[in-house]
Amino acid sequence: MGRVAIFSSLVIVAAVISSIASYQVKPANYAKLVEKQQKFDESFEKEFYVEHTKYVETGERSERLEEMFEHIRQKPDMFRLEMDNHPLPYLTAECTACRALVTTYLTYRRVLGWDRDRIAAQAASTCESLNILTPPNCLKIVNKNIDILLYIIDNRPSLTAQTICGIIFQSGTCVLQDPAFLNWSINVQPGGRPITASKTTPNRGAGDLKIIHITDVHYDPHYRTGYNAVCGEPCCCREGQGIPTNPADGAGEWGDYRDCDSPWKAVEDAVRAAARQHPDAAYIYYTGDIIDHGVWETTVAGNIVSMTRTYQLFRDVFGSKPVYTVLGNHENNPTNVFAPSYIDRSDFSARWLYDFSADQWSSWLPTATQQTIRQGGFYTVLVRPGFRIIGMNNNDAYTFNWWILYDPAYLQAQLQWVHDTLLQAEAAGEKVHILAHIPIGAGTSYRTWARQYRRILDRFWDVITAHFHGHTHADEFNVFYSLANPQHAISVGFNGGGTVPFSNYNPNYVVYYVNPQTYDVTDFESWYFSLTEANQNPNRNPIWMQLYSFSRDFQLSNVSPASLDGLVRRFASNPTDLRRYWEFKVKRGDPFIAAGCDGDCLLNHLCEIVTNEANDDTKCNALAAIFRNLDDELFNEEK
Repeated sequence: MGRVAIFSSLVIVAAVISSIASYQVKPANYAKLVEKQQKFDESFEKEFYVEHTKYVETGERSERLEEMFEHIRQKPDMFRLEMDNHPLPYLTAECTACRALVTTYLTYRRVLGWDRDRIAAQAASTCESLNILTPPNCLKIVNKNIDILLYIIDNRPSLTAQTICGIIFQSGTCVLQDPAFLNWSINVQPGGRPITASKTTPNRGAGDLKIIHITDVHYDPHYRTGYNAVCGEPCCCREGQGIPTNPADGAGEWGDYRDCDSPWKAVEDAVRAAARQHPDAAYIYYTGDIIDHGVWETTVAGNIVSMTRTYQLFRDVFGSKPVYTVLGNHENNPTNVFAPSYIDRSDFSARWLYDFSADQWSSWLPTATQQTIRQGGFYTVLVRPGFRIIGMNNNDAYTFNWWILYDPAYLQAQLQWVHDTLLQAEAAGEKVHILAHIPIGAGTSYRTWARQYRRILDRFWDVITAHFHGHTHADEFNVFYSLANPQHAISVGFNGGGTVPFSNYNPNYVVYYVNPQTYDVTDFESWYFSLTEANQNPNRNPIWMQLYSFSRDFQLSNVSPASLDGLVRRFASNPTDLRRYWEFKVKRGDPFIAAGCDGDCLLNHLCEIVTNEANDDTKCNALAAIFRNLDDELFNEEK
C-alpha cells in the first residue's frame, strides 16, 4: 500500500498490510495502458511538486492540490491488503502517488536542505490530513522510521524516486530500472540432477511423521473485549480506542473479523488445541509474526515481552518436542526494517532481535546455530539423520525493508549461505525443509532476490522437499516451477494461514503428513474454528474442527508438485473446484463468504498459486487462457 509520502503513508502502510486478496491478473492491453500511464505520471509528478511547494510556502492548499490529494488518498479497506493484491486501477494510482510524493520530499531534503524535524512535521501533517492515523499516532510512526530513511537518502545521493517506487511496487510505471538493483547474483555450483519432468512424491502412508504448522498469532497485549472494532485506524479493538456506542461495533471475546489482532486467551487456546488434538506430532513449525499490528507504538521492550510469553507458551504446551521457528516482519522495531549486519548504530541495528532469538530458541536448537542466528536471524539444524531444516530470515528481501534501498547486494550473503548449506546437505544425502515467513516469490519479495532463489531451487530441487510460509494469513499453497524449464513443477510452498483473524479470517493451523524416508509432504489438513460461533458463546472455548483434508477433498493420490500442478490446471477448467479452494483459503471467514468471489476474483487466486516472481506472468497467462478471455475492464479507469 503506499499512496502518500515515503516519510508517512508508505511507512504506515508497509507496517500494517497483510495479504487477503490475491495476485492481480493483468489485461491483454496492459503494456499500452502502462505506456499511457507513464505520460500521466510524469505530468502529475511535476505538477504536484509545484502545487505542494506553493502550499508549503503559503500554508494554503490550492483547489488543484486538493484534487491531487484526493487522487492519491488511501482507501481504508486497502490497509488489510498486501500491495500486490490491490486492484490494478488502485495500484496504478498508488504508483503515481509514490513517484510524485517521493520526488517532492527528495527535493525538499537534497535541494532545499530541509532538516529532520521539518520533514517529520510535514510528513505527519500529510498522514493526518489523509486520515491514515490519528494525529498523535501519525507523528509516532513517522518518528519511528524517519531517521533510517534520511540516513539512506543522505548516503545514497543517486537514489531516485523511480528506483524507490520500483523496489516497493515492482509493477506498472513503477518498474525497477537501476542496474545496481537488478544485476547482482550469487554463485551457484554446477551439478545436481537434471530437471526432466515435474517432481513426483510418495502417497500418504500409515507411518508418516506429523508436523504441526502454527503461524501469525499476532498477539495484541492491548486487545480489550468490547472495545471499538471499527476505529478507523489500521488496527482496532485496542484500549485507548474507546468503547463504541453501538455494541455491535465492539471487539469479540475470542477475536474479531475486523482489523484486530488476537487477545492472549485466543493465542493460548490455538496452541493448546493443536497439541491436544495431535499429541502424536513429531515437530512444530512456527513461521513468524508474534507481534501485533499497532506498529505506531511498538517498542523493543514490549516486543520482547510478547515474544517471551509466546515462546514460553510453546515450551509449556509442547514440552520436549522441538519447535522450529523463524522471524516475522513484525518482530523487529520498527516493523519490516532489517538492516545489514555491518550497520552497527544501535537505533538501526536488529542485533537486539537476533541475540534475543538466539537465546530463546536455544531450548530447541543446538549450539551450532547460535552464530548465524546472532548474525542475521537464520539457521540450519539436522533434525534427524537424513533430514535437515533451514530457517531463513527472508524479511530482509521484503520490499518494505528500507535497507534494500541502501545496499541491495547485502541480501547476497544469506542466499549464498542457503546455497552452500544445501550443497553440504546434498553431499551428505540429506533432504531439506525450508522455513521462511514471507512466501518466497510473492509480489512483495524483491524481484532480484526471488530470481536468485529460483536459481538455487533449480539446482537443489531434489534436495528441498518442501517450503513452509506464513505472513498472508491465508490457508494456501504455491507451486514452484523451474526457471530453466517452466513446464516442470519442482516444489511446493505450504502456508500455515494464521491463528489471527486479521482481517475477515477464521483462525487456523495446519498439520502435514511427511514420509519418514524421503521427507516429502504426502498430505495435509487444516483445523479451524468459526469466530462467529465462538463469540456467540464467549464463556466456553472455541470448537476446533477440520476445515479440510487436502487429498480427500480434491481427490488426489498425493500432494507432490506434479499432482498439485495437475490440480491447478483442473482449477482453470473447473470453477467449482477452484471455488472450493478459495473457501478453504479464506478459511470460510463469514465476511469473505458473504462478499463472494466472482470470476475475476477466482482467476486472481488461481494465478497467485503459480506466480514465483514479480512480473513473471507466464504461468498465469496460460491458465487465464483456459479460464476465460482476459477482460480489459479489470484495468479500465479514466486517467
